[in-house]
Amino acid sequence: MLTRTIIAAALAAAGIAAVPAPAYAASAAYTPERVCGKGFNRVKDGHRAMKTSRGAVFGHVYLMYNKRTGKNCVAAIKTAYVGARTTTGAYLEVRGGGRSEDVQGYRYYAETGHLDGAWKCVRYSGWTRDPGNHVTAWGGRKSWGNCQG
Repeated sequence: MLTRTIIAAALAAAGIAAVPAPAYAASAAYTPERVCGKGFNRVKDGHRAMKTSRGAVFGHVYLMYNKRTGKNCVAAIKTAYVGARTTTGAYLEVRGGGRSEDVQGYRYYAETGHLDGAWKCVRYSGWTRDPGNHVTAWGGRKSWGNCQG
């Protein structure tokens, strides 16, 4: 027990979350394709790690596109504090179109919903916080991109 406590303290000091194995298994069950739904595929330049200011990775954010419907979706999937309700958000904005944001206390992921975006530029982001709401991990693209359908 003392060894486990020392390891957890060392990981916490390094800004890395110690998550039990079953939580990793639950997190692995959520892929961006599963979160956004049938027909959605990962977009080139549409993946970013959600990192803290110190570089710890708390999850990943994915920009997804459905070629058949012309819709975009963003999935922010946690890899730290999985199973714990922590503030987690996903954001998608279509230039000249709509924007969608989903922020709540989620256990596994946040998802924006589906926005029309064929032949329009988009920007996206995802973030999550630690259980104490002291540290935020952010990832995404602030500039416009993926301007083709």
